[in-house]
Amino acid sequence: MDKNKYQKYINNFRRKLTPSLRPGVGLSCSIYPSKDGGAILEFRIGNASENDDEYKEVSESLGAALSHIEQSAFGGNLEGFQFSGTNTILEDNRIIYIKESNPKEWSDFAARKDVTALFSNSQGASK
Repeated sequence: MDKNKYQKYINNFRRKLTPSLRPGVGLSCSIYPSKDGGAILEFRIGNASENDDEYKEVSESLGAALSHIEQSAFGGNLEGFQFSGTNTILEDNRIIYIKESNPKEWSDFAARKDVTALFSNSQGASK
């Protein structure tokens, strides 16, 4: 598990998102790594939340990792799912990223792109 790669992305993502959040709002992250180097990042946004990161056990695949997260976007046998690039799930106070192992998905540019996409998606949904 390349914990440094994940942590660098998480720190960059937080740094880019935090200026858009109200003061006192925190962003915790649960990291569900897979053996192939990809991971699922479950960010929780909340008032007075600590900016804590919790690394979970390494899963065989991204689909297997997804089966450990309560979400309503995907159902059935999740272990058979194949993911590429970055996939985003927005639910309640959570942002869930399913990211493949490609280094481009974990770069500073990717963090910036992911934050920008959050705001373009939320503005489009409210129109």
